[in-house]
Amino acid sequence: MKKQKTAKKIKPSVKAKKTSTIKKVKVLKSAKSLKVAVKTAKATRRIRRVKKDMLSLGNIKPGHGRVLLLLLMVIGMLTYMTVSRLQSLNEVENVPAVQTVQPKEKSPLEKGIAEMVDGYPIEKMMPYILKQNPKTAMFLVAIAKKESAWGKRKPVLDGQDCYNYWGFRLKAEKMGSGGHTCFDTPKEAVETVAERIDQLVIEEDIDTPSDMIVWKCGYGCQDQPKSISEKKWINDVDFYYSAMNEYL
Repeated sequence: MKKQKTAKKIKPSVKAKKTSTIKKVKVLKSAKSLKVAVKTAKATRRIRRVKKDMLSLGNIKPGHGRVLLLLLMVIGMLTYMTVSRLQSLNEVENVPAVQTVQPKEKSPLEKGIAEMVDGYPIEKMMPYILKQNPKTAMFLVAIAKKESAWGKRKPVLDGQDCYNYWGFRLKAEKMGSGGHTCFDTPKEAVETVAERIDQLVIEEDIDTPSDMIVWKCGYGCQDQPKSISEKKWINDVDFYYSAMNEYL
């Protein structure tokens, strides 16, 4: 009976201890929570101070801060301009250099013909004559010398030069004095006459003034005995044709 009474007295004592322990744990947890809250508050205040310092440039006075910002902006602009300039110079350096086109050197034939006709009316036709086949060009120059003295004796229409320096006759809308064809421009004249000479030189293989007599009297006299005027025509044309042939 005494033992049971002792047991009953012990039970309330154990409960009291448990209750005390729980209270202590709660107090400890509350203390930890408070410490965490205090640390968090301190950290928040530090962050705010840093932000404030950043926005206000720390301890720099507002007037000085504005000057500093202006300087930073100027430095930034100068840096941008310098970088842009360097990029532009780099692009210019990378652009391939423009190659200078060297004027085409004249051939010996071109130089020889230019010297022959210097100062004569036919000189203005040289750019078109020199574009032709070399043999055609030589016949154009040699025949023009015989037929018109390189343009000094020429057919006209209404007092205007017909640009026909070769005695060329082909029925056309405009006909000049002596029944010769009249051309509107030197270019048209050279191209039309050169086309006919090309036919004789290339298609009919005429490459000597003797064979080119057909220009003066037609095919009927080609294989016939030549008259004095025909012989003179051949000799005069041959003189200049042979001189130019030396340049080929």
